[in-house]
Amino acid sequence: MSRGIFITATGTGIGKTVITAGLALALQDYGFDVGIMKPVQSGHEIDSPESDGMILKELVGITESIETVVTYSFPEPVAPQLAAEIAETEIDRMRILQHLEERKAKHDVVLVEGAGGLMVPIRNGYSVADLAKEIGWPLLIVANPLLGTVNHTVLTTLVARHMGLHPMGVILNGLRETDEDPSVAHNSRFIEQMAQVPVLGTVPWLGEAITSHTVRQVICQHVNMTELIKSIDY
Repeated sequence: MSRGIFITATGTGIGKTVITAGLALALQDYGFDVGIMKPVQSGHEIDSPESDGMILKELVGITESIETVVTYSFPEPVAPQLAAEIAETEIDRMRILQHLEERKAKHDVVLVEGAGGLMVPIRNGYSVADLAKEIGWPLLIVANPLLGTVNHTVLTTLVARHMGLHPMGVILNGLRETDEDPSVAHNSRFIEQMAQVPVLGTVPWLGEAITSHTVRQVICQHVNMTELIKSIDY
């Protein structure tokens, strides 16, 4: 039976695409056959090198077409529902779920990367959280490591549980060596206390020149992969 993780974030631009790619590569090192799926992306053409799907494809080394990774892609840099409206189309949740079934049939672990945060609208009355609930896999939250992250992360976990989701952990992403934020040393503790979810690691800022090697290395060094794999095997 195929297993997987739904990866969300506390907002947009947090870096969940790089984390998703790094986790895929790290899981491959543990012997898993890993598939990647991006149900909806906006802001670029589907085959743009800057699109989330193409970044995932290139970093993970996926040789199949980009259409095997991305279900829907829209050029406008707005929420998926609005991007679809501008394109005069409507996102079909069943098409997304069928795409996932195809991914599940080919891999024993699938990582599904959401769009933005949980309450981002995909279509009228249907959010990223609704999609994650239909898929039913554990939820991994990618969050900022700096001041404000406790509030954002706790609110995300509260919404997740309210929607019937099961947060498995948090990864704090993008800590720079130059960050002089006294909250950094304590944010993980407060998140664990208040959200009742483990912080699986803090990943450093990788800069602009991200490679498969560097992203795999930082995930293996800074993320508790043993605990993450336990959640996949729930």
